[in-house]
Amino acid sequence: MLNNRLSLILLTLLLVTGCVTIAPPSPLLTYGGPKITPEGESEAGVAVGTGVALFDGAHSGANGWFARYKYGIGKKWDLGVDFSGASRNDGQYLGGKIASRYQLSHETRLELAVGAADDSSGKSLNTDVAITIGTTKDRTWNYYTSLRFAYANGYAGNVLTLPGQTQGTDSIPPPNTSFLMLNVGTQGEITHNQRIIFEGGYGYIFPQGVDEGPGFYLTAGLLFNLNSGKDN
Repeated sequence: MLNNRLSLILLTLLLVTGCVTIAPPSPLLTYGGPKITPEGESEAGVAVGTGVALFDGAHSGANGWFARYKYGIGKKWDLGVDFSGASRNDGQYLGGKIASRYQLSHETRLELAVGAADDSSGKSLNTDVAITIGTTKDRTWNYYTSLRFAYANGYAGNVLTLPGQTQGTDSIPPPNTSFLMLNVGTQGEITHNQRIIFEGGYGYIFPQGVDEGPGFYLTAGLLFNLNSGKDN
């Protein structure tokens, strides 16, 4: 049973600790190497993981889930959605975003996203940008790494609530928060249409006006090519 915070993965970690309130981010997982979804094709992914935020006096973590859908809209572009959710001992989290990825080169990809998130301490609108590089050789295992920057603007009120809390009763918005993350992962081919992914990341969380701190996560999941007879 999920009993801590954070948005999977991604999530990051990110989600904080019961002692430090931040504007919640949307999913921050890279989840896959530098290739985009081919034009006219689609892919979907699911994952589970765990993460910890390491602020002074508040070392807590969370387990959660992650889901993704992408569609190739051009030779160098794809578009999709990411979702993640989690529960912790003092609340819940749910986030989502719309993200587009651009193929800069065979081994390099750029990503830009906008999204929203809600937890029991407030809600946010957010954005993130990332660059991913990695191997794309015809072999069982390939590797990748991403550098990602995200920003979440906090708002008062909430949809997800604590026990005994009335929906939308938070009157103070969580502090606007920036995130800087380095993600590292590997993906292995199971079949031409299925890949297994292992990913970890380490980053820093910068809430405005309160203590900042690091965090990390580990995750594992599957990625499926839904309408292709060959690997991406």
